[in-house]
Amino acid sequence: MFKKLIIVALTAALIIPVIPSYGQAAENETIMKNVFVDAAYGGAVGALIGLGFMLLREEPEDHWNYVAFGAGGGIIAGAAVGLASSTKALAEIEGDKVSLNLPEIKTNIVKDEYGDKLAEERTVYLVRYNF
Repeated sequence: MFKKLIIVALTAALIIPVIPSYGQAAENETIMKNVFVDAAYGGAVGALIGLGFMLLREEPEDHWNYVAFGAGGGIIAGAAVGLASSTKALAEIEGDKVSLNLPEIKTNIVKDEYGDKLAEERTVYLVRYNF
């Protein structure tokens, strides 16, 4: 029962950010293209990692499932990265529609006022309002 609950929660966490619709069709197309490209690259990398683990076994031909598990995990991770990088703010308001997303964390490295030290600055946008 606990495993099923975790699977449902993870599935919901991956699907909910896709549900909100954006104002422009071109933006939607770009977001989905990025998600699919990231998922494809994740699947390829995961399959290569699975192949590497398979080749480390004594009888590699009996462990092709490592490649499948690696590809599946890579696709899930790649899609999650694509979704996380496609959203900008925690809440986006457009007209009378409100959508909740995973916020994007932006990191900048800046110099202090004397130029001696570097500091790391992180920014998270909580609300984005489209007019």
